Amino acid sequence: MKSYNSSRRGLALALLAMLFSTSALIADNLPPLPSESISSITARNLKTHLSFLASDELGGRYSFSQGNRIAARYLAAQLESFGYRGAARDGSFLQKVPLARGAVDVSRSGLSLTMNGTRQEFRYETDYMLESPQVADIPEEMKGDLVFVGYGISSPKNRYDDYAGLDVRGRVVITVKGTPDSLKGVSINEAERGNAAARAAGAQGLIVISEGLLSSYETFSAGYAQNQYFRIAQSPLATPGFQKEDFFPQIVQAGPSLVKAIAGLLGEEESALISPNGRPLPPRAIPVTIEIKTRFQAEDLPPTYNVAGLLEGADPRLKDEYIVLGAHYDHLEKGSDGSVYNGADDNASGTAAVLEMARAFTVGPRPKRSVMVIFYTAEEIGLRGSKFFTDYEPLLPLENAVANFNLDMVGRSGADPADKDLTGKDAVFLLGAARRSTELYNISEETNAETVRLRLDHSYKGQRGLMFFRSDHYNFDRHGVPVIWYHTGGPPEYHKPADDIDKIDFEKMERIARLAFATGWRVANLDHRLVIDKSPASARTL
Repeated sequence: MKSYNSSRRGLALALLAMLFSTSALIADNLPPLPSESISSITARNLKTHLSFLASDELGGRYSFSQGNRIAARYLAAQLESFGYRGAARDGSFLQKVPLARGAVDVSRSGLSLTMNGTRQEFRYETDYMLESPQVADIPEEMKGDLVFVGYGISSPKNRYDDYAGLDVRGRVVITVKGTPDSLKGVSINEAERGNAAARAAGAQGLIVISEGLLSSYETFSAGYAQNQYFRIAQSPLATPGFQKEDFFPQIVQAGPSLVKAIAGLLGEEESALISPNGRPLPPRAIPVTIEIKTRFQAEDLPPTYNVAGLLEGADPRLKDEYIVLGAHYDHLEKGSDGSVYNGADDNASGTAAVLEMARAFTVGPRPKRSVMVIFYTAEEIGLRGSKFFTDYEPLLPLENAVANFNLDMVGRSGADPADKDLTGKDAVFLLGAARRSTELYNISEETNAETVRLRLDHSYKGQRGLMFFRSDHYNFDRHGVPVIWYHTGGPPEYHKPADDIDKIDFEKMERIARLAFATGWRVANLDHRLVIDKSPASARTL
């Protein structure tokens, strides 16, 4: 026993020494921080910007409002005064984002199943619905063979794969909501089931059978099926380099009559698909062709703009690569009673912080890599501004983007330690830091320890665990770019008129902006690109 304890102590000391030596190695290899640039980011400057952006005169900065356009001009003028050049295609700072509002045209849309020359027709709304039918994101015509994939789960780590032995490339898969008995109590992440698993397997479409929806389908479909959606008023197929396979699988929510037809094709009782209760559901191909025709009614909306500026890097070899500093500057339209949703925290706080970070990059020496600063419009209506930049009109090649730093709601402090949705004065949520690059995570941690020493909380998942997908960094993550989202949480005033400047903690904002700048500075000055050692499934759901 004594010998074992001695060996264990020796091993612990060796591991400790290795840890310290690794930490020292990281610190030694990181680019030194520009103290003058960091200290130039001040609470006073942040308050100056935020006071203007969150003023009543701007009316909430709704994407299609005059206040939004005034805010865009203000941001462009600030970037120009810092020495950035306009990054838009026309040389200005304003990238026009063409948007429309539309809904599915029920009378001209439909779905059919054909087997041995016999064709069954199904009506939109009555028999099926599309899940979040963003007009420009799905093809108007889709045709393919059907494959039933049971629960639609592909989890190699749990030795379970409904797609095993099936070729679903270019086909439409049918999944049943639920979990087999063999996986009860097991954690299945979003990349292993549903639309993400279908996309990873190469499916072009997905039919979902959900007991929860079917129990109230008629009531729900009457309102949901014709909902108005904001979309980008340009087909992505017109975008150079965009391929048809880049569409995310079209997701169909099956109504009662469609479920009945599918059950008949499978030789199953409807109850086996609606309420599987953990029973095995053997995946198999079905000799049936499905066709989906989707037509839309849409109206173009007034112009709205991303604001984009570029600071060219100083290194001739690395300047074609760039980091992205981003924040959405739009918020909500006025209430029916005339109330103004100023959005001081959401997201005048992140916008002001990125402005200060942008200026700090011009204080002292230029970074080796270029710096792209983007203020996104239309975040509040579905991340449309950032999606336009990444999917339709990248102003620089996305493959040259080294990292994206997103600041969205960085202005609040919670006084109650029991409040898990709002960080305290010395803490901030960081989402995505280790999602693709362990090196980015390590740089962030080391830089924080050297500078502002905030408590970095990487655990925040938000409602239903989907928080990561709710801000503009996600559109970069879908393209494989490492990201960090800085976020102080959801205060009770979120999306209410009471989100005003009097609740902002400017000293905390200063620390967060300094941390984000210092981390970005180091990434922009590395002698190599960030090592990407993780590849989470990139579900293109927005």
